[in-house]
Amino acid sequence: MGSSPPATTTNNPLPWVDVYRGIAILGVLVAHVGGRFLREVPPDSEHWWLIATTNRLLAWVVPAFLFLSTILIGNSLLRNNQPYSWARLRPVVVPYLVWTGIYLLFRYFEGNLPPLTLERIGLYLLWGKSYFHLYYMVLAIQLVLLMPLLLPVLRRRVPAWLVLLVSIGLTLAFYWANRLYWQVPFPGSTLIWYLPTLAVGLTLVKQMHGLEQIVRRYRAWGLVVLGLGMSLYLPLAYDAIRNIPVNTFQYQTGYWIYSSAVSFVLISVAIWLSRTPLSAALQFLGRYSLHIYLLHPLVIRVLERTPHFPEALGVSPAFTIYVALSLLIPLAVGILARWLRASRFLFGRA
Repeated sequence: MGSSPPATTTNNPLPWVDVYRGIAILGVLVAHVGGRFLREVPPDSEHWWLIATTNRLLAWVVPAFLFLSTILIGNSLLRNNQPYSWARLRPVVVPYLVWTGIYLLFRYFEGNLPPLTLERIGLYLLWGKSYFHLYYMVLAIQLVLLMPLLLPVLRRRVPAWLVLLVSIGLTLAFYWANRLYWQVPFPGSTLIWYLPTLAVGLTLVKQMHGLEQIVRRYRAWGLVVLGLGMSLYLPLAYDAIRNIPVNTFQYQTGYWIYSSAVSFVLISVAIWLSRTPLSAALQFLGRYSLHIYLLHPLVIRVLERTPHFPEALGVSPAFTIYVALSLLIPLAVGILARWLRASRFLFGRA
């Protein structure tokens, strides 16, 4: 997944990139299936705590995709003299519009689509709210539009600390302005909400060939920062799931620190896994990550509406079946779409 489409061949000069995507898309599936099962298991039961912990610890997945896309788009822009082109926008804009229409039709046939007014259509399109997961596509479009504006930063030797400091300042300013004055309805659909994570990616754009050494050098610090962010974020995340009021500033600060650190450390994990027997399978998932992302909520919803299956088998088997089908069905559709030459229209890539 990401606004820079991965290669469709297995001859990949940077195999860790698709491995990274593969890990992240598995995280998406487990998180979304976990969100569905949290509504079913008894609160504070053993299953509840296991699912809630996994669900909240996987909250880094969307920032991680944006982080990776920042590195890839930035690297591409430095090698290309056409910062704005339809070729860059098409892989995200066309699938976004297509799947917005598909999910609106799905909601209509389910009977839970409110009457479509111009205001509501604008809300769906601008904020990615036609279905719960499509906000990522809005973020990807924003990223493609924003990155060319950052070319002066990418071309100059701007210190990493300055990039990080400015991004943190802008994000905090947006947080407080939104809380006290603006009240943007869906801040999570705005790219500035993820700016600290994107800033870490920006500092790595010029380092693609030496990335492994950089990640190895700063991995320990990344783990320390990850632990700090988790300690601020996770206790409040438990309360938020149970609808207990939390300190939203501490929650958000912890989340920004945690998701940024995980996104960075995950590069090291992806590089390591790219040299193991798991590499081919994870690269395959990575190449189909956008297909899986766009389709899996349909699978989850159809399973929810299927009476007595698979929940009757018990929480663990049912959870496994949900994840497996949410993975395999989109993969099959993605492969079929390539065979029918419909992949570019549906998923933005051949």
